[in-house]
Amino acid sequence: MNQFRVIVTSIAVASTLVMGGCAAGPDATPTATATPTPSVSVDPWGPAPEYFPKGTASQNKPLFDWALGQAVLQDMKDPGKAMVKALAKVGFDKESMQVTKSKTGTGGPADAVTVSVKFGKICLIGQRFLNWSYYSSVEAVMSTGNCLIGQTREINW
Repeated sequence: MNQFRVIVTSIAVASTLVMGGCAAGPDATPTATATPTPSVSVDPWGPAPEYFPKGTASQNKPLFDWALGQAVLQDMKDPGKAMVKALAKVGFDKESMQVTKSKTGTGGPADAVTVSVKFGKICLIGQRFLNWSYYSSVEAVMSTGNCLIGQTREINW
């Protein structure tokens, strides 16, 4: 039992010495440091980029992404229609657009809705996925003269 007390006492003394070395000295005073406050913007995409009506797909991609980037974040029943409206609102021509269906054949939401705008022989293509993520690219027009493969919707709104 005596040996046990010696071990416990030794541990207690060692702990006190170690912890004492960590304590701040008499002239150590805490100092406050300024923490930067992040600024919050109402519009996470910033101001609308410029539209170039006679420009190229690449020149207009920033505006395309800006308009669709905001539209795809909305909870909507018809993402395709909302995407087309968002693009038309900032100047893109509906006559140059194609869009896929927002619903599957069984009436459920489509896994992805794709919209395109044709600029001569080049297309801007944007996709909104079911999880609200977004992807866009600049692609060549297909041999059919279209930007999108498969069945697209008539844009009559």
